[in-house]
Amino acid sequence: MSKKELNLNNITGWESPVAIHPGEFLQDYIEEYNITQIELALRTGMSKKIINEIINGKNPITEAMAVKLSKIFPLSVEYWLNLQAGYEADLARLNQKNDLKKDVKHLTHFRHTYKELSKIGKVSNQRWIEKNFTKIVLELQKFLGVSSLGFINKTMEFAFRKYDRNNLDHYTLAAWLRLGDIKAQSSNVSVFDKQTLLNRLSEIKLLSTKGKEEYLKALEKIFAECGIVLAYVPYLENTHIQAATKWISPEKALIMIATCKGKDEGKFWFNLFHEIGHLLLHSKKEFHIDLKDYDATLEIEKEADHFAQKMLIADFNSVMKDLFKCSDDLENGIIKIAKENGISPAILAGRMTHEFKDNKRIYPVMSKFLQVRIDEMNV
Repeated sequence: MSKKELNLNNITGWESPVAIHPGEFLQDYIEEYNITQIELALRTGMSKKIINEIINGKNPITEAMAVKLSKIFPLSVEYWLNLQAGYEADLARLNQKNDLKKDVKHLTHFRHTYKELSKIGKVSNQRWIEKNFTKIVLELQKFLGVSSLGFINKTMEFAFRKYDRNNLDHYTLAAWLRLGDIKAQSSNVSVFDKQTLLNRLSEIKLLSTKGKEEYLKALEKIFAECGIVLAYVPYLENTHIQAATKWISPEKALIMIATCKGKDEGKFWFNLFHEIGHLLLHSKKEFHIDLKDYDATLEIEKEADHFAQKMLIADFNSVMKDLFKCSDDLENGIIKIAKENGISPAILAGRMTHEFKDNKRIYPVMSKFLQVRIDEMNV
């Protein structure tokens, strides 16, 4: 390789502080070989305008142009292409540095988010000090799947507008939803089929009578066969999230269930059927985020609630009559009637505490059935 073909970017550890367009090198060679731009245009068959734009950094050296230049100057095709590639790489690197400096300004919104993600091992838990900010930005960009943290406002615009609640951290909510997207990207499921899902609802409900070690895995398999990714996602503080439903594509749906300490089986099953209700009853264009204090007066939420209630306990009034007959031994009555209805006692106990939340006398009995917890799981 001649001295002229030496590329400084090939020196290990060296990075150019500026991006040098190959047009500058072309200008040097034109002067060295005493060739005018007009003459070079004639020799290459290119217009003088194109030659001038390359020299002024407004046009790249293409493969075709590199071949032409290699015939006019004693420099290889690869040399010219390497100059162009080196310029583009330097330009991208310098632009990234500038973008990272801008993104550091967004970090104030993500301190809590980063802390929560570090708890579940999704980021490396760098100390929150200025010298680490660039690394933290890069980690968050990679996890969130954005080239700039500033784009989170755009990707979550609907949530920022619709879910405007006190103490709700929208940026951490975006991170929680991203966990579901990551799960969906790595999951292979069948094409969604509404009738298949309807046919398997009874089987899904019956799984509630099994232990959680059995039904959590079984549910994922059944939902995958229906064209749905079921993601158990660790709860992140200040999201107030219970569950969410979205369509990844017209043929693939995602249900996310927040798992956390203190979440009992009754709530788990109700949330699951509530989200199934959204899939079966509502448009594929809709994205549903159900918070702990979601507005149950909204028609769409009332419909999903009603679906979950009817699917889990078809005739609650009849169940209540049977329970009144067992008033002397309510605990065993709940076990017996839940078994007759093919559901977990936790589901019936959860419905009872919801319907009779002002009756404190039933809480001691009901609480015995609400002690099985759906703890945090890895996703």
